[in-house]
Amino acid sequence: MTNAKGLHLIVTCTKRKTAAAGSRVFPVAEDAGSAFEAWRKVLAQSSCNQTAITAGELYTGQHWSRAAAAASRTGAELWVISAGLGLLHASDPVVPYEATFSAMKFCHRAMWQQLTTRPLTERRNSSLTALMQARPDDRFVIAASPVYLRAAEEDLCSARQALRRPDSLTIVTTKGYQGPLSDNIKLASARMMKSLNTNMTGLNTCYALQILETF
Repeated sequence: MTNAKGLHLIVTCTKRKTAAAGSRVFPVAEDAGSAFEAWRKVLAQSSCNQTAITAGELYTGQHWSRAAAAASRTGAELWVISAGLGLLHASDPVVPYEATFSAMKFCHRAMWQQLTTRPLTERRNSSLTALMQARPDDRFVIAASPVYLRAAEEDLCSARQALRRPDSLTIVTTKGYQGPLSDNIKLASARMMKSLNTNMTGLNTCYALQILETF
């Protein structure tokens, strides 16, 4: 499917989901390599009798519903940075799961590298780099907390190099981020919550949606 408008909205995964994770809970581990292998086995063992749904059907809550509505309204493709499954398109098949970078005690970048170089499930694009290499003339708006942004930082830096215009990448986050993506950053702050009609959980996403609407 072609995105005629050349717009992409990328948000982080949400804790709130429409179905219970069951036994698909990210394991405790000392390093990304052992965590990934244990997680791969968990998903393989517990997914045999599980009917897959799409990522768009799995996530719920204000953060997700507003993103989905804005993507539909603007014609943007909707993507997810998932701590448990990597980069997902809203139409990619998934199973319910529970995972967050905030709970992982090892290097988040190493985990993201595992998820994007060794995808655990079927997906449209395996990484942000692959996505932007395929669509170098498109515009991308990302909403991510500093924790998720740092996890995907190397992938994003590589992805940005594939774009014909580096400024066609806009990343909304909070002041907790400092790094090589700073030229593409738009900072959200608690002072915006009232005007955006949101709470802190949905702040980055709602600000990103405001930016997306201008395109």
